[in-house]
Amino acid sequence: MFWSRPMISEDMQDWILECFEWFDDHFEPPKQPILPTKTFFKASGGTGIETARGVLNDIQRHMEFHQQVELAPLDQVSEEYRIDYRATSLVSGTFQNDAGVPFIRFDPDLIKRPSLFINTLAHELMHARLSPHVQDVPGGEGAHELATDLGCIIAGFGVFQMQSADDVGWSGYMSQQSRAYALSVFLQRRNLGPDAVSSHLSYRCNKLLSRAFKMA
Repeated sequence: MFWSRPMISEDMQDWILECFEWFDDHFEPPKQPILPTKTFFKASGGTGIETARGVLNDIQRHMEFHQQVELAPLDQVSEEYRIDYRATSLVSGTFQNDAGVPFIRFDPDLIKRPSLFINTLAHELMHARLSPHVQDVPGGEGAHELATDLGCIIAGFGVFQMQSADDVGWSGYMSQQSRAYALSVFLQRRNLGPDAVSSHLSYRCNKLLSRAFKMA
């Protein structure tokens, strides 16, 4: 019956699990989920480029990505003059590889929403991390953006992935159901339950995560 429809397809489950194995073979797996607390983020408060750089440094430390990364704000209309700030979510950040140096641009208004900002920078930094491996990650180039979102969850940023999509009302490249499943896999591989992250997720996200735990 329609109410017994699976949360995500078996093909998607298999791809997510295959990616976990690939990432863990190529990068050091994090020991715990990264959470939006001062324990994990040491950047000073503010809304300027120095704060942005501090946040990026925190993310690089957690991902163990030690390469130099250039960082600059996008040149776009301030959020207060936008008709719908959610409509700009597709350009919240960009990544370029200029002569071998990763270059990330970001919407400066996102600094006012730390979790969304962290999620944006983590996604763009994952692009940099995966740039030498685009063809090698399961799914190849065709699944690159999807693998970039998933890579953030595998790198420990699943809370930011799920909650940011919930806050903005835009799912990005992965569905929320797929994110929940991937986060449940991440936690169970570390013998952790939903309570390890539940206080940092909305009711909707926790409901999806609880359901995903029954699948993983």
